[in-house]
Amino acid sequence: MSASTIPRVPCKTALSKSTLPGLMYTFNPYVGCGHGCLYCYVPDVVRRPDPAWGHKVSVKEGVIDTLRKDARRLPPGPVGVSTVTDPYQPVEKQLEVTRRALEVLSPKFPVSIQTKSCLVLRDTDIIRGRPRSFEVGLTMTSPDEEFQRTFEPGASRPENRAYALEELSSKGVNTWIFYGPIIPGLNDSEECIRWIIGLARKTRSRVLFDRINLRPALTARMRGVIGERLDAIRVHDFGATFRKIGEACRREGVRCEFAFSR
Repeated sequence: MSASTIPRVPCKTALSKSTLPGLMYTFNPYVGCGHGCLYCYVPDVVRRPDPAWGHKVSVKEGVIDTLRKDARRLPPGPVGVSTVTDPYQPVEKQLEVTRRALEVLSPKFPVSIQTKSCLVLRDTDIIRGRPRSFEVGLTMTSPDEEFQRTFEPGASRPENRAYALEELSSKGVNTWIFYGPIIPGLNDSEECIRWIIGLARKTRSRVLFDRINLRPALTARMRGVIGERLDAIRVHDFGATFRKIGEACRREGVRCEFAFSR
């Protein structure tokens, strides 16, 4: 898809108030996401159970101009980039909306980036230029490429995400890992936990983790792939899984916590 053929949607505001821990605002330059993650919760959250979700992406028309206006009128506070889309999904390589947004935000607003893409390395020059303004989180779900191909088909491969995290950390950037969603029997093995926590130790990253939340649209997508295994997920003892993660973090000296308040 060329930049000229990517659909546009109206943009009334660029910085929205956030209810997520540690964030005052969110910035989401795109509607939809080309990573096509099977476990994506966003259609349920925004009440848009579109069967084309994950394959259809729009960019907000004039979002950078709107962001400049919002940045001038709003008080400083941490901005999450992004919360209902991925700021470095494939179309970003052509459009560079996220890159331009970072240039607007970083002089005044602390920025917390979360992505599943190693494309974030493209903007290392901006991030390193104002290291106190940025933190970067990579979603790490499993070292298994088969898991990635099934559940995150458009995202960067696990080893490429790990490399991006290592590169950013080596340049003094504050980094973190989102380990989630945890799906019992698929990405909660001892090996998987050791890999993620070991990467956190190596990159001096904290770990935020969360279980899969079986909302209606997500459940329908998942059932088509894993079938009756969903029934086991519903009754799984996540407390035991969380304890294993906590123990691994303590052994490795890694700070870890729930991604959302419980």
